[in-house]
Amino acid sequence: MRKKELAKLLLSEVEKIFPNATTELKNWNNDFQFLICIILSAQTTDKQVNKVTKNLFEKFSNAEQLSNANIRDLHNTLGGINFYRTKSRHIKETARILAEKYGGKPPLNVNELVSLPGVGYKTANVFLNDLHQSNQGIAVDTHVLRVARSYGLTKNTDPTKIAHDLEKLYPRSDWYKVNSTFVLYGRYILKAKKPEMDRVVLKDYLI
Repeated sequence: MRKKELAKLLLSEVEKIFPNATTELKNWNNDFQFLICIILSAQTTDKQVNKVTKNLFEKFSNAEQLSNANIRDLHNTLGGINFYRTKSRHIKETARILAEKYGGKPPLNVNELVSLPGVGYKTANVFLNDLHQSNQGIAVDTHVLRVARSYGLTKNTDPTKIAHDLEKLYPRSDWYKVNSTFVLYGRYILKAKKPEMDRVVLKDYLI
């Protein structure tokens, strides 16, 4: 089977298990808060992020408030997640830029988003695709990376290079689905440790 055909079939089969897949990040009520959640989720589980964001947004609900936050207060609020000191600095500075330059709302352009502290290609496209089905790129995290490599859709290990490989395999209209669908598949079925092989699809194409 050609790689494009396999990619299409894989997405179709996984969508049957996770129809209308969406983010598992919680406690956000608008674009700004969702972007902050995604920044905090880097190298951290969604469950860990969800534990701290309720308190965070009760204190700082918008960009202006967060930009004026005391950095030690942010450290205390975010202490339950990985790299909380760096992330505290990033979200405070991102909030300042958004408040000063964008009226407190994140831009809807991937190139502008990646200029913000703590926002890379993955973060930008999770934000754009989960909220707006923007299809400006495909976001690749550890779960998408594992799924793509397990089925031979890429030989790369760099997430951005993998994203570009996947963008060549899928029509642009499907880009928004790839991350949210494969994340759940990799998180709950094709797990790094003890995958649930009875639920794994297209086993004959695993490499």
